[in-house]
Amino acid sequence: MDRRLFLTGLLGLAGAATVAGVTRPAQALAGVPGGNGILDELDQSDASLFDGDDGSAEVVDVQYRRDHWHRPPPHRPPRRRRRRVWRRVCRRYWSHGRRRVRCWRERVWVWI
Repeated sequence: MDRRLFLTGLLGLAGAATVAGVTRPAQALAGVPGGNGILDELDQSDASLFDGDDGSAEVVDVQYRRDHWHRPPPHRPPRRRRRRVWRRVCRRYWSHGRRRVRCWRERVWVWI
């Protein structure tokens, strides 16, 4: 087992070195963009947002949640249903001077 692990690790290391040697580092870095991409656009501030800044912004008080809050209507208790389940049934009996117990499973109806 130790030899198998050693050979597997050695072949894996040799395979990784081969892949790194075949793909040159200059080709691997060619796909990385030079700038931040869209992040450069997000860093710039938009001047049109601040043109009409005269302090006349309206504040609207939104209290629709509090106005429409009410108590939920009373509900009836859920309807009772029956379901079939497995139960263990055991019977005791005397046989050859000893008390014996036999158990088995039966399907029964239960109320939930």
